[in-house]
Amino acid sequence: MSPASSHHSPTRTLVSATGPAGNIGDALIRREALAWAVGTSDELIVYVGDAPDVWLHQLGVPSGTRVLRSKRSVGRWLWLIATAPRHPVLMFESGEIPLDRGNVLRELVFLAETVLVRLKGGIVVRPPRGIRAPTQPAGALHALAARWSQFALWRDAESAALAKGTRVVPDIGFGAGIRAGLPATERRELIVSLRGARPFPSDDWCEAIRAFARAEGLGIRTVVQVREDEDRARDLADALGGIFEPWGDTAPLVQEERLRERYDAARLVVSDRMHVLVLAALSGAVPLELVPSPTRKITAAFETIGVRDVTADTERLTAAQMAERLQWQIARVDEITARIAAAATELAAVETEIRDTIREARA
Repeated sequence: MSPASSHHSPTRTLVSATGPAGNIGDALIRREALAWAVGTSDELIVYVGDAPDVWLHQLGVPSGTRVLRSKRSVGRWLWLIATAPRHPVLMFESGEIPLDRGNVLRELVFLAETVLVRLKGGIVVRPPRGIRAPTQPAGALHALAARWSQFALWRDAESAALAKGTRVVPDIGFGAGIRAGLPATERRELIVSLRGARPFPSDDWCEAIRAFARAEGLGIRTVVQVREDEDRARDLADALGGIFEPWGDTAPLVQEERLRERYDAARLVVSDRMHVLVLAALSGAVPLELVPSPTRKITAAFETIGVRDVTADTERLTAAQMAERLQWQIARVDEITARIAAAATELAAVETEIRDTIREARA
């Protein structure tokens, strides 16, 4: 039952949920944010931009939702915000927010949307986000809009500081559901999934992966969670003597479930893709970013949930040192599992707080 069911006046929730269908992590966090919004109003409106039909299935958009497609519908989106009944809800996208110089106009529009909703007595929610490439004045506009929002959530302390925010919570992906997976003694795989845009790993890196897998009696499997990484996964499997599992023509939701089943059976997952590691950890696999000169993105997000040293910079490590780092990481499985459970609990509490705030605003 919606919060407005006991009132005669209608209510409206608007959710922005654009993204690439070929990135399962992006779909996952958009879906989790949409789930926070479902049932909060009589009318649900979702803007998906230029996304294909399959994106709607990935997000689990409920039947009866008004879906706005293509950039030509931006004017309609703004009109629906401006003409919304009292106490509307506006839910922005979760994930990484680029604030480079090309995004000034976009941030100005988002600020206007925020002010409109607040003037109508509505609720503005910015789900857990991280800031990328901050510049001015885009950063200042974003920070101002965040201050006007009842919920401006940040997935890492660095992003919160840039926006002068205070609310740091786990990345919303950690709320995607904890899975039991196989018992630790039955997990027989080491999974690797790396960005195709990075340089191919060094010979020492490959030797470290092979040596660790041999020592632990693990098979190596390379998987694809982002379509553009498929060629890299194939080449890695060749270099590591592992099994390559392509995405191919598999439907995205089927591919997502297949990946989660693979993580259910993995003892360790090595990746430089943040949501590969998030999904792996939700399945009870130990996550590790093992690359040269890593960014702060993964480190910061995992530090938010109390998991430190999830990233290892291989720039100056020998093959033997990398293998030792892999060995050290798998010994942390109980610590990491406990932190993942706490993060999921915290996100559930945040959702409850948002829903309670919406009900109170309309009471």
